[in-house]
Amino acid sequence: MTQDDANKLNREQAMEVGRQLAFPLYTGSGFPNTGLTKREYIATQLMTQLIAENDTLSSAAIKAVQATELLLIELNKK
Repeated sequence: MTQDDANKLNREQAMEVGRQLAFPLYTGSGFPNTGLTKREYIATQLMTQLIAENDTLSSAAIKAVQATELLLIELNKK
């Protein structure tokens, strides 16, 4: 496996982790209730801070999504 292949696999795995629920709540049916994904939760936290620092909404949204994806990728590295 080349380094590029490993990076691509890591990115795919990181994005899969990001699609998992951030705070799953099991109600006895065996399936968690719906809610924010880990990716959505991280992005909202980052965007809140960027807006608090007077970033524009569109700029904050773009930066939050990019930072979230980079964070998920880094956290997925072993």
